[in-house]
Amino acid sequence: MRKTKKSKEQDSVFQDAKDYELNPEAMIQTFDLTKIYNITEGIEIKALNGVSIDIKKGEFVSVMGPSGSGKTTLLNMIGALDNPTNGAVHINRTNIAHMDDKQRTNLRLNEIGFIFQFYNLVPVLSAYENVELPMIFAARTKQEIEKNVNKFLDLVGLIEKKDHLPSELSGGEQQRVAIARALCNEPSILIADEPTGELDTKMGKEIVKLLRELNLELNQTILMVTHDPAVGMLAERMLKMRDGKIIETIITKN
Repeated sequence: MRKTKKSKEQDSVFQDAKDYELNPEAMIQTFDLTKIYNITEGIEIKALNGVSIDIKKGEFVSVMGPSGSGKTTLLNMIGALDNPTNGAVHINRTNIAHMDDKQRTNLRLNEIGFIFQFYNLVPVLSAYENVELPMIFAARTKQEIEKNVNKFLDLVGLIEKKDHLPSELSGGEQQRVAIARALCNEPSILIADEPTGELDTKMGKEIVKLLRELNLELNQTILMVTHDPAVGMLAERMLKMRDGKIIETIITKN
C-alpha cells in the first residue's frame, strides 16, 4: 500500500479515502493507524504506532502478540468501538472514522459480528434467546429471526440444545452459542477477541477449527486475536505485533 502525497490541509486526524491507495478486493484496510492514550499529564502510551493492514473478503487472519502489544486496540479500531488518534480505518472502502454514533452503531449491528473471550451470554436467556438478541435489535421480522437462529445454531452443532441456559452448557458450547449470535445478522466481518482464552487446548482448537469451517463455507471474513501461537497458526495468515506495530506476517499452510 502506498500513501499518496498530501497537502498541509489534508493532514488531519482522520484521513480521507482519496489520500490512500484503496484495494478494491479488501474488506478491511487500515492506513498508518495510530492510537495514543494520555495516562497523566506529560505521559502518553502509543498503543498503535502506524499500523497498515489489508484483509480481503473471505480471509481468515489472526493477530498474535504479547500483552500490551496493541492487538486488542487494533480490534477496537476495526470494530468501530473506538476512534484512532491518527490514520484511517476502511470497512468495505468506507472510512468509519467519519461516521457519527448512529452510523457506527448500525455498522456494528449489521456488518460486524463480535466473539469475546468470556462469551458475554445473558445468563437468564436460553441459547435460542441469546442468539436472537442482535436480530431483535436490528428489527428483523419474526420469520427472519426464527430462520437464522435455527440455521446458525444448527451450523455450530447446538440446535438440540437451543432451550438450554448458559449454565447448562459447557464452556465450548457457550462459545458456540456466542459464535451463532455473532453470525445471526450475517455480518461481513467476524471479529474474535481471544475466543479460546477460557477453554482448554483441545476445545480451543475445536473452536478455531469451527471458525475455519465457517470461513470456508460462508466465505466469512474473520479477524482473530490470540496470544497462543498454536491457535494463531490455524488461520490462513498470522500478523505478529509488538510495541504497537506489525513486526512480521506469516502465511500458514491452512
